[in-house]
Amino acid sequence: MADSQGKPQQPVPTQCAVDDEIDLLDYLRVIWRYRWLIALLCLLAMSAAVALSLSKPRQYQATVTVVPPLDVLQKEAGGGLGAMSNPLIRQMIDTTTASIAGMYVEILESREVADAIIDHFRLMEVYEKIEYRADARKQLQNNTRVETTEGGAVKVTVLDLDPSRAAAIAGGYIEELDKQNKRLSAGQATSKRVFLENRLKEIEVKLSKIDNLLSREAQTQERIYAILLEQCELAKIEEAKSMPTIQVLDAPVVPERGVARGTVRKGVLAGIAASMLGIFLAFAREYVMQARRREGAALSRSQPRPNLAHQHNEPCQATASAR
Repeated sequence: MADSQGKPQQPVPTQCAVDDEIDLLDYLRVIWRYRWLIALLCLLAMSAAVALSLSKPRQYQATVTVVPPLDVLQKEAGGGLGAMSNPLIRQMIDTTTASIAGMYVEILESREVADAIIDHFRLMEVYEKIEYRADARKQLQNNTRVETTEGGAVKVTVLDLDPSRAAAIAGGYIEELDKQNKRLSAGQATSKRVFLENRLKEIEVKLSKIDNLLSREAQTQERIYAILLEQCELAKIEEAKSMPTIQVLDAPVVPERGVARGTVRKGVLAGIAASMLGIFLAFAREYVMQARRREGAALSRSQPRPNLAHQHNEPCQATASAR
């Protein structure tokens, strides 16, 4: 009695734990029973994925990186070279760089730039199965990635089957960006020049009637006229100049090696997906077979059994009647 009380009692396994262990073993048995089916599906899927990946033509990637010119940043921020050490001016320049980079991205992704690239490189003929310009734009968009860096630079990456054409298209994007910047800048300069010329005409009309003006007012109008005349000359110079509006940090070069196809990764993913499909099919088949067995067993139990005692008495009755 004491021994039984002194010994610790062993935990008795519950029926739920036993059922879980049995179910797990049953699952493993099913997988092992259909292992060849699972392995075959995995092998076929991996072979198909690798063959499909290797059958695709290799693509080449060219990249170009541009930044806004330093004088543009200083002009937008309102500082000169001596103000670069000022933290406030530096912060303003960083903010201006981000805004200009965002504007560059919008221009590069515009329909006008895309149409110019398509026409210049005759991409309607290069791209296969392309009938409409909208399809060519979509294909060019899929082959092009425009992004900004943390420092405010803009990076353009182009994919193409021809390495030389990939580098040329990347450079073409930068040429179109510079062209659009000049057109927009020229439009602003023209508007500024027209405004200043109209103001000069107004001041000239007032100065033509200088005899009717007070001496002090006449001097003020003459000073305004001199300032406007100087600003108008500067606007004309800005309108006529053709300086580059961007700076190329990394020029595009012809790529020597193609972009990795990801054959191994695609094969592994296809094998995993096929294995999961094989396991699902194995369990589905096992479930159908078990259902059929249960149905057959239930059907056999529902049929009436023959009366053996009655069959045993029938020969005896026949013998008695014969006697």
